[in-house]
Amino acid sequence: MIKSHSLGTLLRMNNITEEYLDFLRGIGMNSSQVCRVTDEYLCGEEGFQRSEEIIRMLKKYGLTPNSLFTTYNKGIIAPKNRAENLVSICRQMNWAKRYDIQYILCHVGDLPENDEECYSGFIASLRQLAAFAAENQQYFLFETGSISLEWLLKIFTEVNSPHLGYNFDPANVMYYNLPDSPDEMLDKLGSWIKAIHCKDGVRPAPGEQFGKETILGEGDT
Repeated sequence: MIKSHSLGTLLRMNNITEEYLDFLRGIGMNSSQVCRVTDEYLCGEEGFQRSEEIIRMLKKYGLTPNSLFTTYNKGIIAPKNRAENLVSICRQMNWAKRYDIQYILCHVGDLPENDEECYSGFIASLRQLAAFAAENQQYFLFETGSISLEWLLKIFTEVNSPHLGYNFDPANVMYYNLPDSPDEMLDKLGSWIKAIHCKDGVRPAPGEQFGKETILGEGDT
């Protein structure tokens, strides 16, 4: 039996209009992922009312959000930004809990080689975020980035939490030129993958550092 999944698109909170939601419903979308939940939506009565209006519109058009892509600066790996960003993520997770949004996504940043102190702090942060997610009945997922499959398996094994997972973005495998293929990553990370970005891309051209995103179906994923 084939399991059905919801299909949606990423929506920036300050760009949501009824006309666009009507269009999305018309082409078959049945959920959404929201992002850019800034202090404009997190703070005070005005933030609450703005949030309520957005969620009301999304529900009206059958696009109730099931995930939130968190907004913050520079990831949670670099110690300089880590504490501030952890607090910001938790605030956004509590906002999401109010609207029964289970999946919390982010880019965690670049993992430096041979920096055990930085790595240990990153693992400790992930454990705290996974614990916070568990208390909120949520899942904390980090997005495909520059971290290789070998390191991802190490990270998930060390943290060892059912509330830590992965948002798989096959286009980013190409963009960051990871040594692994999208098929291999999907196969070996399957139990941790909770969400997928349907994107496509190609690996870097000779002499280039990064690849390029393409229209879905026109890349190499």
